[in-house]
Amino acid sequence: MTTGRLLSLDDFQRACRTVLDGARWAYLAGGAGRDDGVRHNEAALRRWKLRPRPLQGTADPDLGAGVLGFDSALPVLLAPTSPLRLFHEEAELPVSRAAQRAGVLPIVSNDSHHSLTDIAKQGPFWFQLYCYGSRDDVTRTIRLAESLDARALVVTIDNSHPSRRLAMLRAGFATPPDVRFGIHRESGYSDGYVPPDTRLPRWPLTWELLDFIRSRTSLPVVVKGVLHPADAAELAARGVAGLIVSNHGGRQLDDSIAAIDALPAVVAAAGRTPVLMDGGIRTGADVIKALAGGAAAVCIGRPYVWGLALDGEDGVANVLGVLRQELLDVARQLGLGSLRDVPADLVVRDPGPGSP
Repeated sequence: MTTGRLLSLDDFQRACRTVLDGARWAYLAGGAGRDDGVRHNEAALRRWKLRPRPLQGTADPDLGAGVLGFDSALPVLLAPTSPLRLFHEEAELPVSRAAQRAGVLPIVSNDSHHSLTDIAKQGPFWFQLYCYGSRDDVTRTIRLAESLDARALVVTIDNSHPSRRLAMLRAGFATPPDVRFGIHRESGYSDGYVPPDTRLPRWPLTWELLDFIRSRTSLPVVVKGVLHPADAAELAARGVAGLIVSNHGGRQLDDSIAAIDALPAVVAAAGRTPVLMDGGIRTGADVIKALAGGAAAVCIGRPYVWGLALDGEDGVANVLGVLRQELLDVARQLGLGSLRDVPADLVVRDPGPGSP
């Protein structure tokens, strides 16, 4: 399907629903438990409202962002998502090519279908590490990412244990036989086999194991899945390069706090450590709300997968193009000359009906 005429990420979502079978849609759209966590991420963003200052505006706002030394064309990264082979036969390759076209970074999942060597040929990337097997297995995977010039190592801490994803169970999801874990094979961990539920046993991450990972790499380490300010303060004190506020898109703990609601306290606790956010981003206005909350950039997951399923590389590029147009419009309407330092007072939380 050609996606050039789709005008919003909601349009991509509706179109994608028509091309995926029920099981794949459940895998992509569903979360943990009753899916409340998925809905709450988006609903929480709707509660934050914009407060423009149009007299300070400019016709040509700067939409770029600096992200750990990378000069990104937009304050947006592509979150690690897998297995992308479920949604397009080329899996990660068109995603990375689209990111390169748009001037943004993809975060490549450890559970990617293709080898990291093939993915790295498409452009710069961050690498998301899951901890499988022994410490030697993990060290070999880190060395592989370093050898292919990964710009950062992203350690996801909120997905150590499997979650009960009712939508997937009800839809009878099972991994198709053509899906493989190419990086597992390339690193020597396994032959690339993917279980029916896509889930292999991982380390339950601890502070000690996080210190071990950091001791094995010279790459900047970004910790993803931070929601509690006490964890943010400790991570900053230990010298991690960045944090990503995330509840895993609502896929791990159904009643977890929404990412945007957790963001301000994490930013305050993190001090000078850069903070990013993912969870529920569906418009350019959502991006700016996160930036006003102190995020240096956001990550998107499901939206670019909608584009991939519909139209491959062009679909992902068009999702980013829609966000770019919305960011340009909202920045102009707000009176923002740059997205690199969005004032906090440009957003205000609507307490909602019945609140004091």
